Amino acid sequence: MSHKLLEVRNLQTFFGDDDNLTRAVDDVSFGIDRDETLALLGESGSGKSITAHTIMRLLPPAARVAGGEVILDGQNLLKLPERRMRDIRGGRIAMIFQEPQSSLNPVLTAGQQIGETLARHQQLHGSAQRRRTLELLDEVGIPEARSRIDDYPHQFSGGMKQRIMIAMALAGRPDLLIADEPTTALDVTIQARILDLLKSLQRETHMGILFITHDIGVAAQVADHVAVMRHGCIVESNPREAFFARPRHPYTHELFDALPSRERRQREANDTRPDVASAPLLEVRDLKVHFPIRKGVFKRVVGHVRAVDGVSIRIHSGETVAMVGESGSGKTTLGKGILQLLKPTDGAVLFDGDELTRLRGDALRRRRADIQVVFQDPYASMNPRMLVGDIIEEGMLAQRVGGDRHERQARIEQLLQQVGLQAQHKNRYPHEFSGGQRQRICIARALAVDPKLIICDEPTSALDVSVQAQILDLLKDLQARLGLAYLFITHNIAVVEYLAHYVAVMYEGRVVEQGKVDDVLLQPQHEYTRKLLSAVPRPPEREAS
Repeated sequence: MSHKLLEVRNLQTFFGDDDNLTRAVDDVSFGIDRDETLALLGESGSGKSITAHTIMRLLPPAARVAGGEVILDGQNLLKLPERRMRDIRGGRIAMIFQEPQSSLNPVLTAGQQIGETLARHQQLHGSAQRRRTLELLDEVGIPEARSRIDDYPHQFSGGMKQRIMIAMALAGRPDLLIADEPTTALDVTIQARILDLLKSLQRETHMGILFITHDIGVAAQVADHVAVMRHGCIVESNPREAFFARPRHPYTHELFDALPSRERRQREANDTRPDVASAPLLEVRDLKVHFPIRKGVFKRVVGHVRAVDGVSIRIHSGETVAMVGESGSGKTTLGKGILQLLKPTDGAVLFDGDELTRLRGDALRRRRADIQVVFQDPYASMNPRMLVGDIIEEGMLAQRVGGDRHERQARIEQLLQQVGLQAQHKNRYPHEFSGGQRQRICIARALAVDPKLIICDEPTSALDVSVQAQILDLLKDLQARLGLAYLFITHNIAVVEYLAHYVAVMYEGRVVEQGKVDDVLLQPQHEYTRKLLSAVPRPPEREAS
């Protein structure tokens, strides 16, 4: 009787003891064949990554396998000695980890780390190893691979570090690839390229793939079979076509219903309508932010990186303008230029009648109270040693908002409740909250000084679909009640469809197309916009219930 490449049977992985037991993986079973991709879909905490780490036998000390089997080609991996597992890891089974920053060795170059896998599992050394390393870096989309092969992890962006991790995993030509959220940090065009690469290599090497994701659109694009995890259990499992046409479990329906889209926006019919006939709150005129390139002993300027190269946009009170584009297109630099965190090379930034580029010192600091920012990574943007209440109060003290301490504390409690948290949460530290809760704290901090405009820099890119839906609904509700304007920096087109009134598309420092959301997204005029839209993974339509 033929068997699958991988069979997971009644797997149980627990944390803690009998008095405080967490069933992270609870009686999970599935199989993956050669040339097959199983998408394991679910939200943070559902048990997806712990399942993968159990298969690889890379569990933390606090975890234990309480039962079940992991069979690879007829061999139970849970029974093998560790020395045998070291040969299997990277060779028979490779894993792309979710967080490349903590998975890459900071003291080895990209080339050295990929070379280790090639030496151990492909017996490649010297010039042959270096040649294959360059091929892998090129395949995963590292630009100018020949000049980047000897760079260290800290010299790459987050998306590039993820691509290096993917190259390392593919270097051993594994029979089974476990990909744990491998495209979360990537732009849609790079994501499409990586997914195509995985499919191409799968056809070439006949490897099986366990693809872990919380992105339903990505699951639709890569999967032959889809399994949904919740609270450590698989609640639904079906071939791709049946799963997307007729999802059965209520939790699966909740995931689909939480997806941002134009249809959801129309269904909810709760749009705010900004008064675009009035004077704009923010007007950016031909803004340029150039960085000098210096070379030689005397560091002479030999050129410039034109990060923002003549951008003009307008934002009215109560309006959401989305700025979309790939990493490196200049979106975040534009936001910093508006805030005067980076000094513009040229152009004007008019905010509520003031020319921000001419303000200095106390005048600029006071004006910044009206323009706040919510960053992509909420944990990195908060001081981990400060209580949440102190984090929110810090901006109020700097801007002299809120009167005495008693009034400020009352305001902090009100803000926390306003963003869906509890007043007593002010006495906790950031690490005690989930990712979605931390992002709510950052929104509360931004609201503390009564801003008129909030720059949101990829605030939902790392969040699960249901948590993302909560944050987007919160932003819409706050806009409706407070008349806030948003500059929403993102590469998620579905979020733009749901949230924005107006969209501008950035490419290589320039806005190549802008207009009302439906006009741009339904009838794109620029080739780059069409390329972006064609790369967006979307789930198939569900059958009417």
